[in-house]
Amino acid sequence: MVQILHRETGKVLLKAKNDSLRGCKLAGFDLSGANFANMDLSGCNFSGCNLSDSDFRGAIFDQSKIETSIFRKSFFAGANLSKADLSDNVFEGANFKEAVAVGTLFRHCKMSGANFTKADLTKADLFFSELRADFSSAILYEANLFGADLTTADFTKADLRKANMTDCKIARAVFSFAKMEACIGTNGRPWGFSVKAQPSKKPWWKVWESASDR
Repeated sequence: MVQILHRETGKVLLKAKNDSLRGCKLAGFDLSGANFANMDLSGCNFSGCNLSDSDFRGAIFDQSKIETSIFRKSFFAGANLSKADLSDNVFEGANFKEAVAVGTLFRHCKMSGANFTKADLTKADLFFSELRADFSSAILYEANLFGADLTTADFTKADLRKANMTDCKIARAVFSFAKMEACIGTNGRPWGFSVKAQPSKKPWWKVWESASDR
């Protein structure tokens, strides 16, 4: 039997008959403040749960599907969210610092105020999500940001190479020192560039010397 405890008080919020939470199905539960730290939640299916202020640090979400749940101010630092489907959820103010979310679906999510510092979002799908968040030093290589609201988002030193930013809202967003090569811009066209070395030119006196030798 597995017990889900409150991360601060230790109160038992839910008891599961299984030996682990792998592949479990939870729907409609109020598990705010729950402690899931370092748990294996692979293949889990959460729907309509309140998981605000919960601790998922170091947890594994491989192939999990969670929808229409609330994760306000929850902690995902260092969690492995790769290949999970986390679409249609509320992650406002959540902490994803250094989380791994390669190929993760975050479609239509509300994530304003979230912290994605140094997170790996390679090939993640954030289609039409609210992303007024901190992505400083995050990896968004080939990420899908189509139609996302990036107003005031911070992408300082982020890797946005080959990311799709078509129809994004980017008012007051910060892209200082970000890698933008082959990124698709808000107008659907390539945005960003790489600096190529210019061919060397002879000094003017060398040109005159060449002419005088003729």
